Amino acid sequence: MYRNSGIEIDVDGSWQSDGRVGYGLVIRRDGQELYREGGPVPADDPDLRAHRQIGGEIYAVVQAIRWCVRHKVKACTIYHDYEGLARWARGEWKPRTPLTKRYVDFLQRAPIHITWVKVPAHTGQYWNEIADRLANSL
Repeated sequence: MYRNSGIEIDVDGSWQSDGRVGYGLVIRRDGQELYREGGPVPADDPDLRAHRQIGGEIYAVVQAIRWCVRHKVKACTIYHDYEGLARWARGEWKPRTPLTKRYVDFLQRAPIHITWVKVPAHTGQYWNEIADRLANSL
């Protein structure tokens, strides 16, 4: 499934029953890990928390794209297990909440071409499992 070429990113989000929301991402170039990040989403954004794990998924994508922009990456492949990330990005789903509208607006303004690849959750996909662990490291 992984191409192991170019910039590839796995993202994930999590929600705990006590209300904590987390995110995780792993960035690779040509199959070699470059960067990883994860933990709780910012406490000052109630929209992220209100969307539970979807807020974490969205935040992971935003943080990954910010990393790409800082490092002058022009194209990447994002592997995700929540289909809404790609469906909003491709215009297949209409964003209906303030958070999803901000997400779509952010992606439309980002100077990067994104290829979206859906992966099955919790099936042992190596990089997705790392992103999942980072998202749950609250």
